[in-house]
Parts: sequence; C-alpha cells; structure tokens
Amino acid sequence: MTPMAERPATKLAYRPDIDGLRAVSVLAVIGYHAFPAVFPGGFFGVDVFFVISGFLISSLIFGQLQRSTFSLGDFYRRRIRRILPALIIVLAACLAFGWYALLPEEYGYLGRQVAAAAAFVSNFALWTETGYFAPATQLKPLLHLWSLGIEEQFYLLWPLLLLLLSRRRLATGWVIALFTGGSFAWDLLLVRHHPTAAFYFPLSRFWELGLGCFMAWLSCGSPGRPPPMRAWGAAVASLLSVAGLSMILVAVFCCNSHSGVPGWPSLLPTLGALCIVAQPGKSGFQRRILAYPPLVFVGLISYPLYLWHWPILSFAAILHSGTPNLLTRWACVVLGFGLAILTYRLIEKPIRAGGHWRPLSPALLGSLVVAGLAGLTVFHAAGFGHRFDRQVAAIRPQAKTDPLCEETVDTHIPFNYCKRTSEQPPDVVFLGDSQTEAVYEGAAAALGKSYSLMMLARGGCPPTLNASVQGLYPSESAQQNCNKTWNEFVEYVQKARPRLVVLVGAGTRFFDANSPKDASAKRAAFKRGMENLLGALQATSRVVYVREIPEFQSSPSCYLRPFRLPGTRCSAFLARGALELHRSAYSTALEEVKDRFPSLVLVDPIPALCNSRYCSEQLQSGEMLYRDEIHLTQAGGRRVAKGTGLLQLIRDTIDYPG
Repeated sequence: MTPMAERPATKLAYRPDIDGLRAVSVLAVIGYHAFPAVFPGGFFGVDVFFVISGFLISSLIFGQLQRSTFSLGDFYRRRIRRILPALIIVLAACLAFGWYALLPEEYGYLGRQVAAAAAFVSNFALWTETGYFAPATQLKPLLHLWSLGIEEQFYLLWPLLLLLLSRRRLATGWVIALFTGGSFAWDLLLVRHHPTAAFYFPLSRFWELGLGCFMAWLSCGSPGRPPPMRAWGAAVASLLSVAGLSMILVAVFCCNSHSGVPGWPSLLPTLGALCIVAQPGKSGFQRRILAYPPLVFVGLISYPLYLWHWPILSFAAILHSGTPNLLTRWACVVLGFGLAILTYRLIEKPIRAGGHWRPLSPALLGSLVVAGLAGLTVFHAAGFGHRFDRQVAAIRPQAKTDPLCEETVDTHIPFNYCKRTSEQPPDVVFLGDSQTEAVYEGAAAALGKSYSLMMLARGGCPPTLNASVQGLYPSESAQQNCNKTWNEFVEYVQKARPRLVVLVGAGTRFFDANSPKDASAKRAAFKRGMENLLGALQATSRVVYVREIPEFQSSPSCYLRPFRLPGTRCSAFLARGALELHRSAYSTALEEVKDRFPSLVLVDPIPALCNSRYCSEQLQSGEMLYRDEIHLTQAGGRRVAKGTGLLQLIRDTIDYPG
C-alpha cells in the first residue's frame, strides 16, 4: 500500500473516488485480520492497492514524460518523503514496545522483521520462514510489510524502464502488456506448484501493479488521440464502477485463503479495481458513493492505517497467548485508527508541506538505516535475554543440529534435528518428531560421555512408516515428506545397526477425529504405520517407544511475560486423570501393537512429569520442565530420561546385550 499521491507537486488531477477505493481496500484488509470469519477474502484488499498504486504512479510518470519534466532523482525523493516517515515511526514504536512486552525469542524475531522491513525485503524474509518451525502468523507484528517490499522492488526499476521507452509510445504499451502477461503466467505456474513462492515472489505479483500501469498508459492518450475512456458516457462509466466495486466485494466476502491465491482468484478484485480507476471519476456512482467524504478520509489515512493496524492486532494476540476476544479486537481497530490519524496529521502532512527541504530525504534515509541497524542488533543479541530471569532463559529453544552430526550424516536424509555425542558408530539412535530433542538431550547429558548417542528427527512427523490417511497432515505434500523422512530414517538405521532405537513423537494426532469413520481410519493408519516401522527397525535393533509427552493448553510464555491482556487465561497445570482419559484410545492401540511385537518396550513419561493428581510445566522450585505447550526444556528431558527408567534401559542394552 502506498500513501496518497502528491497532488500539488505532480499536477496529477485529484480523484476522491480513488481515495474512497483505497478506503474500501484498507477496510477489507483490517476486516480480514480482525474478523476473518466476516471478511474471509479481505486480504484481496492488498491486490486492489497494487492496481491503484500502479495506476497513480505510472500516470504521474507518463504525464511528466509527456511534459519532459520527469526526473529519476525527483521521483525517488518523493517516494522517500511519502513512504519513510510513517514507516520509521511504526518500526521504532514496535521495537520500543517489544522491549517491554516480548520475551527474548519473540523480541529477537521482531528485530529480524524490522531489519527486513527497513531494507524493503520483508517478502523474501517471510518466504524463507515457511515450514514447521515458522512462527505463527499472529506472532509476526510486521508480517503485512511484505506488500510494501514488493511495491518498492517494483518501483526500483519501473521508472527507469519507462524513461528508456519514453520516445516510443507504441513500444511502451507492448512492453507493459507483455510484462504484465508474463508476470501473470508466472504467477499461475508458481501458485500451482509453489504457492508460498507465488505469494511472496515479486515477479509473480508484479502483474497486479502492471494492470494499473497499463491502464495509466491508456488513460494518458497521445497528441491527436484522446484516451478511449473519455468517450464513454456517464451511464457506462457508472455501470463499470458499480461492476468493479461489486467484483471487489464478492472477492472480499465470498473467497478465502484456500481459493488458490494469488492466481486466478486475484483477477476478480484486480479487474474490479481496474473498472473503477479506468473512469475519469465523474460518474454519479463515483461522486456519490466512492467520493463520500468519510470514505475519502479513510482513504487519506489508509497508508498509516495499514502500517499500524497489524502490529497492534499481532501484539494483542501475543499478549493474550491466542486470538483476543471480540471486544479487544474492536479496541485494537479503534486504536489503529487513532494512531493513523495522528500519524497523518502530525507526521505526513507537515512533511508534505515542507517537502521541498532538500536535506529531508537524506535525513529520512539515515533514520531508516538506524532503524534497520537497531533491528539487526536486537536480532543478533537474541532479544537481549538479560532482561529476564533464569525461568525465561530455560524456555528458549536450543540449536536443532550440531556440526558433528551434520558432517557425518548424509545430507539427502530430510532431517531438521541432528545431534550426536561421538564420531563412533551410534550405540543408540533417537528417532521422531520435535519432541525427540529434549528426551535425547536428557539422555546425552547423563550418558553422552560413556556411549555414542545420536538423534535424527523431523518436526511434525511422528513415528510411523508409510501411514497415509486423509486429514492427518496439513497437506498431501506434508504427508509425503513425512513418509519419505521415515523411510530414510529406517534405511539409516539398517545401515548403522545401533543396539537400540528410541522412538519419540506425538502419536495422539492419529486419534483426533471428527466422526466414528474418521476415527476408525486414523486408528488403523496408526497401527499400520507402527507395525511397518517396528517390522523394519527390529530387524537390526531393539526398539523403545516413548509415549507422547503430555500437552498443555497454554505455553509458559503466557505467564512468564512481563504483562498480558486482561482476561488472558494461563495455566501451568493439567489434570492427570483427564489426560489419561483423553489418551485411552492411543494407549490401547499401543498395547495392541505391543501384542504383535512383544520385544517392544513402551516408556510412559506421565509418571515422571506428573504427580497423582496433576501435571505441571514447572516444579515447585521454579525449574521449568516445558518451553511451550508440547516441548520439554533440557530439565524436562533429563527428568523423563531418568524418571522413566530410560537411562537404565540404555545402559542395560549396551552393557548386557544378551
């Protein structure tokens, strides 16, 4: 999203209906972020903004090229004055608030976001963060700046291209059309095979800006040939405007994030926006509806409103440890409007009024660099963990791999956890999902100097082999990746031939069902996957299965952070009886698997983590056993390894193999 075009400096005729369209777009985005059930397709507001931006900025450039007054230096100075002031304020405010509100891991990640935003590469940074370990969307206060990154990447080269083509008007039109069409074709190709790349990659988004650019080229006309839109009657103009707004609203209220966006669905709101900007803005519908003064005012503050709204909602979700209630979300929206109005009146308007002060642009650029360096400092300082006590330090995640393991394990094995205690062939191999790490660390702390222990794990892939059932994994590709991972793990074990294999993972996901039929299918898949896995592993090794670590409703971060929103529910306790009842089907299935594989050893972590009445995320001494809802700290891992008898089992298996 870009701020309002600079009317006095550019002599671009002001169109209040476009500010009204901006308002529709920003309200759609805010609606999606605050009330997604009501505005399931509100994210299409960004697509509309791209069209508006391409149209206005290109209209400005074409007009100046026709008058031979265009200057690249002036163009980028105007962009700096319009984009940077509000952005710098928001970045600084996020860093300042985060210092007091966020835990070290959260604050370090915010620093990374600030640095990426200051360099206008948020889209690339977010692209690299997808996957099992990527922070949830709500935990990314600057997530929305991906669109600003794409926009500024576009305008880094677009004015230069238009300047080079300025002497050949026909060639300019063809270049814009080919560029836009090629970008759209690339988008369609990527969205089918790599949807995340299609969302964040600039070349698959440039077509939306290109549509506005092409319409700007048509609207400028040429000597002796007026723009074709000026020949249309008022009735046709109104009809097209109504149709355009209707297309946008259909996309906002009838589409959702599962519609295969950007791709074909994005044509609906972008072509709708094109129908509106193509008109001169004088139709009755444009003057009475889109140019309605309150709507125009929202359009005028749309840029700072866009910048402010998501950090506020994101911080609220972090401080609430989940989606805030309806009243809180409304309060966040109101606060966003208040800050946007203040930013517009106290920052944007004064800078616009004094925009000819030449040192202003270097000063703004310098301030942005300072903000970016501050973000990098926070990131490299790991969020300044010294702000908190040892309990907070204990819940910070550890490195998932170590150099020794990475250097000695084939890189084709699709792990994201890899650790070992010795270069010698492993005596014990720990396999599983992300819960495996803490159990391995607990065993390695006690036995790592005496035995060769090793861990290979992949987050989100509990121990089963070739278990396929619908609805078990986030996507079909995730299921295929997990099956591939476990086949590779089995192959490694069969080659390494360790004395003992320890399986750890979240098996209860196979027993979360929506219907009896679904429950039966998932239960059968679990047993089949376990039997396949045990049959393959027991050919070379003794196998121990550690039952799933108890899962809590809230993370320790909920009650360890400096403050939280009123009404936030945090609990460090879990009733043991309810836990065991919830896992009864899982436990029964494991016993049935053991009946078929009598040598399988089942280890239960519940007695090590719970007393007779409840389980707790921390001991009475204050020592933390959990770092989030489902993952143990190193202390928790040591407690499980010792309290379940796993350490003694490892010793006996290695020292007394008979």
